[in-house]
Amino acid sequence: MSYVSEALDTTVRYTGKHTAVIVVTGDVDLHTAPVLRAEALTAMTQGARHLVLDMAEVDFVDSTGLSTLIVLLHAAQEAGGSLRVASVPERLVRMVTMTGIAELLPVHDTVAEALAALDVAEAVDDAGKEGVGGAADEGVVVSATASAGRGVEVSATASAGRGAEVSDVSATALADQGVDDAVGGTGPSR
Repeated sequence: MSYVSEALDTTVRYTGKHTAVIVVTGDVDLHTAPVLRAEALTAMTQGARHLVLDMAEVDFVDSTGLSTLIVLLHAAQEAGGSLRVASVPERLVRMVTMTGIAELLPVHDTVAEALAALDVAEAVDDAGKEGVGGAADEGVVVSATASAGRGVEVSATASAGRGAEVSDVSATALADQGVDDAVGGTGPSR
């Protein structure tokens, strides 16, 4: 009997003008992959064309989860960016390697290594353009959290400059009909 997860937590941390780290916790499967996809695509609409998925707390990834990684890779590339995975647990390394995912997207031992690789890539991509990580970006921290389970909780906090609070928003939506409904998908209708 297979176990189907009902919980996936994501936390999005914007680390630069065009970069976000998405911390993924739980299982990425048929029921939870839409949450990861929605969070990543939302980060891209907020200007983060380069994404790093921190997979350290991921327990399981099924074929839908793998497909989601490929969809996100293509979306990032279409936006002129990239997708990288970091801190892949030892129990998932074999799956990432055997399925060829490691051939498609860079896999880094740590989030810091992934961000360092992005800094080099962005410096090359943005040569002659407005600098990435310059003074305009200093002190800017934006984060968001989403959870998929019985209810979907979403909260976001943004601060800029010298700790000035810009906004603090939180909301909770019950997902009686599944994760897809909670993230605006096409789940069953009422």
